[in-house]
Amino acid sequence: MNTKALFARLKRVAPATLVLTSVAMGVAVVPSADAQRAAAPNPSQPGAEPAAEQAPPAVVRRITVTGAQRIEAATILTYITLHEGDTYSESASDRALKALFATGLFSDVKINFDGSIMTVHVVENPIINRVDFEGNSKVTTKDLEKESQMKPRMVFTRAKVQSDVQRIIELYRRNGKFAASVDPQIIQRPQNRVDLIYSINEGPTTGVSRITFSGNKAFDDSTLRKQIATEESAWWRILATNDNYDPDRLLFDKAQLHNFYATRGYADFQVTSAVAELTPDHSSFYITFTMDEGKKYNFGKVELVSRIKELPAQALRPLVDIKDGDLYNQDRVEKLKDKIVNAVGSKGYASADVAVRLRRDPESHKIDLVLRIEQGPRVYVDKINVVGNNRTLDRVIRRELRFQEGDAFNRDLIDRSRTRIRALGFFKDVTIKNAAGSRPDKTDITVNVEEMSTGEVSLGAGYSSTSSFVGEFSYTERNLFGRGQFVRGSVSMSSISKQYQLSFTEPWFLDRPLAAGIDLYKWVTNYNQANYQGDVTAAGLRLGFPTSEYGSVQLRYTFRVNKISPYSGAPTSLLQEIQLYGNQTNTSLIGFTFGYNTLDDYLKPTKGVMFSLSQDFAGLGTGLKFLKTEASWTGYRPLFWDMVGQLTLGSGFIQGYGGSTVPIEERFFRGGDTFRGFKLAGIGPRDTSYQGDYGALGGDFYAQGSAQARLPDILPADYGMQFALFSDFGTLGHLDTPFRGAVYPNVKDNLAFRASAGISVKWKSPFGPVQIDLGVPVVKTSYDKTEFIHFSAGTGM
Repeated sequence: MNTKALFARLKRVAPATLVLTSVAMGVAVVPSADAQRAAAPNPSQPGAEPAAEQAPPAVVRRITVTGAQRIEAATILTYITLHEGDTYSESASDRALKALFATGLFSDVKINFDGSIMTVHVVENPIINRVDFEGNSKVTTKDLEKESQMKPRMVFTRAKVQSDVQRIIELYRRNGKFAASVDPQIIQRPQNRVDLIYSINEGPTTGVSRITFSGNKAFDDSTLRKQIATEESAWWRILATNDNYDPDRLLFDKAQLHNFYATRGYADFQVTSAVAELTPDHSSFYITFTMDEGKKYNFGKVELVSRIKELPAQALRPLVDIKDGDLYNQDRVEKLKDKIVNAVGSKGYASADVAVRLRRDPESHKIDLVLRIEQGPRVYVDKINVVGNNRTLDRVIRRELRFQEGDAFNRDLIDRSRTRIRALGFFKDVTIKNAAGSRPDKTDITVNVEEMSTGEVSLGAGYSSTSSFVGEFSYTERNLFGRGQFVRGSVSMSSISKQYQLSFTEPWFLDRPLAAGIDLYKWVTNYNQANYQGDVTAAGLRLGFPTSEYGSVQLRYTFRVNKISPYSGAPTSLLQEIQLYGNQTNTSLIGFTFGYNTLDDYLKPTKGVMFSLSQDFAGLGTGLKFLKTEASWTGYRPLFWDMVGQLTLGSGFIQGYGGSTVPIEERFFRGGDTFRGFKLAGIGPRDTSYQGDYGALGGDFYAQGSAQARLPDILPADYGMQFALFSDFGTLGHLDTPFRGAVYPNVKDNLAFRASAGISVKWKSPFGPVQIDLGVPVVKTSYDKTEFIHFSAGTGM
């Protein structure tokens, strides 16, 4: 069959699926009719569909937005990935929905597509008009506002409201209110605004019924309860704030227990669990601490390994105060490490590493210390940043720094700078930290300060056993205009005195470290114990400057007008003395004060010394003629049991010249605040012809000391109480010769030694500072005037 006849035959075959197979001869093979029927689809079989053309993809020709009020349609379209001209799909629409809900701006979103137009319909979340709290008394509204994320003018979202509810409940739990509940309420306002009100039911305070310890053998439960902050609830703890369950405080308690044991030889001590169980009536908790005390250790050998050439191990050995056989104390290890770090830092190695390794010997129960000092690169100060000073000028802080950019890093100078900045009295806290600089041998220093209020308008009242009731109005600004300037004006009145004062100090006069100041004051004082009233009006100028890092000198000139008025019925001897000078005297004096101060902290010192020497020369041009000299020394040092010791020694002498004597208003008086256990002007020369507490004459010479031990915080810090044991001792006397016999025939003036001892209590009460001194005279004379309690309290607003 030829090719033309074959094609003619193929035309008569019904349409079917043809399979053309190439063969060597080029002849096509046609499938049989059975094969054609098998290959053809069967409409009766399930799933069989007639052949159809595929529909074209749907394209978004236009997008419209409905329901928007505050938010522009163009802004809404930026949140979705579908745009005009894109292919529409269900997955793309779902992604657009999720993106719009994720913004938190909408409470409902719908997307419709009709073949070419996509419509986005939104329901906007309302705007918060105000946020308020109701039913809260245990927690202040200010604290609740800090916890709440929802603020006025924010977009309302239910998720954030629920988050706020949980945060508020957690805040109440930290305050012992485990039954507290919060019900958020919404009040609709015009223009799609709402008021959000958190209605709070605080419920009863969940206290602590019992605190027990398990596993303790060395110390009983009573001792351990004193080491933790959490307290058991009791009816007499009216002002206590730690007698409720607080999970955060429980973590602190665990750390306190660990520190207690670790400072008493138990290096392996662990608190394995601290469990708080709620009582069946949900009124309180049972707290149980389970612990493993471990073995008790003593110190063994202390080995120093130094990789720093300038600081060999032998040079650091004097810093080691731990001896073989001493009871192991973790605090002593940390203090030793700090001392070595400071010593290394003083050589300029800011990044030096001091690693402490403990080698335990279970058989001998000793722990050897190995301190390895690795040398880092010598570091120099790159940049100095001052942050946190919103009001205080940078230069006021920077001028107290003992280092500059480019100087070698020195830890001692950093600590000294921090002390000087704190001494300004402008900041609650001062931290100085170093971080990596622009190069490995550079470090950046950041001085972070937290400012506090330095201006004060005070209208106060108080009481003391010396001055009875005291009222005061004053304005004080310690940091005027952020420049470090000091200004104070005050009016103070009590039953024995009236005081008016105005002072101003510029600490950096002419942009130099010169403290220039002026003082104006008037004091009217009733010296009941000396039978006269004094009236002093004065004006003075001051100029101070540093002589060294710790020393300074102040020069001053003062002109005073003294008026003295004897009381009715005053002894004849006093009237005779006043007649020698008249009722008014002028005093023109020039003087200086040299001060030296190395205290580690001016507010609450623990170590260091203060020394001052002052002299005043009166008679410059006119008035009284005398030379007055005073000196004092005070030293602080840590004692055992975290006590701080303080020793103060002082002396003063005043002497007339050019034939002049020293009048009564210029002599020294001691007692009350200045010699506890004795009344105001209770010691020293006295006219015994006058009965009662009167007849004090004052003295030309005194020598006095005071030894005091500041006790560790016996009560929690939030009580604001501080206790100290003290002993005051010294003498006062040495009247001028004309007064001992001729003017005062019945005078007692023998420079007798006096001493007292007692306890001092300071309390930062909610009503103001309170101080009570309980002093018992140990050594006294028959004519001294004593008092057991000296009390003072004050308040202000």
